[in-house]
Amino acid sequence: MPRPSRWSEILGAAGAEFRDRGYDNATLESIGARVGILKGSIYNYVGSKEELLLAVVEQPAKALLAELDRLRDDTGSSVAVRLRELIRMQVRIFSEYYPAAFVYLQHLVRVQSPAFAEFREMDARYMAAVEALLAEGARSGEFSLASEPRTAARAVVGMLDWMQHWFTPRGEDADRELADELFALALGGLVAGGGMRGLARSLPDPDRGDA
Repeated sequence: MPRPSRWSEILGAAGAEFRDRGYDNATLESIGARVGILKGSIYNYVGSKEELLLAVVEQPAKALLAELDRLRDDTGSSVAVRLRELIRMQVRIFSEYYPAAFVYLQHLVRVQSPAFAEFREMDARYMAAVEALLAEGARSGEFSLASEPRTAARAVVGMLDWMQHWFTPRGEDADRELADELFALALGGLVAGGGMRGLARSLPDPDRGDA
């Protein structure tokens, strides 16, 4: 009778190890210790630490893009509704693939390996989709952006990416409530940003010599 697979446990342990110690400091020995197996047993599943890192980040990256493609095809909803669904989806993936999704964010730029090129391309597709969504909102009049869509998209995505420093899953209902709170913060700036830009410029500014 074949031995049961320990792959899901190894992936979970690797995600936790990479999150806690970083890729450079994590070792296959320490990952195996989390599962209760020897380093050699991990080689039954992967050939290297880099291959294991790629396996950890693959699931959340592909899940995110699949959901993004679904939202892109939803042409019957307003831009605001699609943005809300995007933020809900992002928080849901952060929760479902915790901490692997945050390992992805932490190591996307740091690991300069050709094997990571695919994931950097995914990240570029994601950013382009958010930028296109905000640009559509500006054209339709739903949004009054304080900046170019490219800058606004990076601000929204940056707010979500920063969750890697403080978010822990709290359950479906609580996570959804959090997502809607983040959406409200983003929506306020996107809807009123153009008007607020004028107000911001009218405030006293010591760099201009204002009193």
